[in-house]
Amino acid sequence: MSILNRIVNGGFETGTLPPWIGFSASIATVPLTGFFSTKLTGGNVNAYIFQIVEANPGESFELLVSLAKEGNLPSPTVSVTVANYDEFFNFLEYGLITNIQGDNIPNVENDTWLTVYQTTSPAPPGTTQAIVLINSLPQPGTADIFVDDVALLLSEGTTGPTGPTGPTGPTGPTGTTGPTGPTGPTGPTGPTGPTGPTGPGVFEWGEETVIWADSSADGPGEGTPENPFSSLQAAINAATSSPFASTFGMRARLVILIAANSVFNEDVIIPAARHVQLLGLGPWVLGNADLANFESSIPRNVTIQSNSAEEDFYSQQGPAFQARPVTVIGTFNNGSSVSTHTNYTNGAIISGDVIFENTDPQDPFTTTEFQLLNARVFGTIRRDLDDPALGQINTYLFHSRINSVDVPNIRIQRMFDCRSDGPITAAAYSNIINSWIRGDVTIGAATNEAPPLGVFSTQFDNITWTGPLVIDAESNYYFVTSGSTLIGTKTILFSLA
Repeated sequence: MSILNRIVNGGFETGTLPPWIGFSASIATVPLTGFFSTKLTGGNVNAYIFQIVEANPGESFELLVSLAKEGNLPSPTVSVTVANYDEFFNFLEYGLITNIQGDNIPNVENDTWLTVYQTTSPAPPGTTQAIVLINSLPQPGTADIFVDDVALLLSEGTTGPTGPTGPTGPTGPTGTTGPTGPTGPTGPTGPTGPTGPTGPGVFEWGEETVIWADSSADGPGEGTPENPFSSLQAAINAATSSPFASTFGMRARLVILIAANSVFNEDVIIPAARHVQLLGLGPWVLGNADLANFESSIPRNVTIQSNSAEEDFYSQQGPAFQARPVTVIGTFNNGSSVSTHTNYTNGAIISGDVIFENTDPQDPFTTTEFQLLNARVFGTIRRDLDDPALGQINTYLFHSRINSVDVPNIRIQRMFDCRSDGPITAAAYSNIINSWIRGDVTIGAATNEAPPLGVFSTQFDNITWTGPLVIDAESNYYFVTSGSTLIGTKTILFSLA
């Protein structure tokens, strides 16, 4: 019986990655065997390699991979998955999901490696191919990981349909029982089998797409309702680096459910090529909330990253992977931002800035969807000061209060029942409805927004509006009586004059 290895270039001895496809991965001369291995970048980087291999219904494999870390920093968690697909690249089911915790991965400088042996479950009907993914999950302050000697082994002749059972012959006479032999040595522990079904009484909701966070929890937590993460960043990391999210990217719609009255005194980063919703079950604060009206003496920021290369990695795989990156920040409560204080009684409070950061220096253009839902931002909605190049940001503001906006690429698609206290700089706007604009507005030359383009039922302080202004008669009354100034052209809708 021969053994078939479906992995090609598993030892990286070609000195290159192909047919592996990698991100934040490079060939290294630190091997377990041969001359080469692959290095996955550590730290707060989602680094991985994957290879598409042949797989057929009923086949199960033994997966082998050797791992070591570089230096004395702690190792990140490494996720290893085998996912089965049909001929049209429709996902069928996982054959293997396993996480190797960082404290199990040795330092390569000690000439030691960890070799992982895992057995996949049989491939389901319709399987024609599988993706083997080795993923170093992002975690700040962690080491680079070396990968070598990857194999996906199938015993030739062990698969295929079972033939019909022939008739049972007559039972022969029972022989005499021989003496019992000595007990042999205990064999090595076999590979861990697949996780069985969840027992009764354990709450499940959304599988890998819903993560729970509560700042008052004992922590650090694991993201379940019974044991939520005490850190909001830890919850974001767990959601965005899960095998499901790593496989499907922006098609994995990840929801972080935040306990009411949570206060997270930390800056948070939402990585590129993900769909993340930070939604409170009641009011919550990003900051320390130690001042009057739940303001914070230590402002805390939300950074939303974009990266064309990481998004293209998913979208180029076909329709089942195509979606836009999305970030939603807010609560399930509805309130009013124009004339009441519900923004700090039942909404989300961001004590610092909301920052858009492009992490792809080669191609800054991408389209990002951003939404505030019953939230208050004390700082500025802005671009990263060190990397101002950004793509298009489609923005939707509902029942929210903002301070200022300084993103020339931003497009305000909807601004409903909102209040702005400071200046707004944007590329374009579509609908501004039932809002209160208290700071100057500068609109760019973008004219391709979906109609109706206009400002409706909205009040103004004494401001300067620079750029085109399409406005209904009611809003124009407030614009004129407030003494506001227009630098640009005005179109008045629904005027009877």
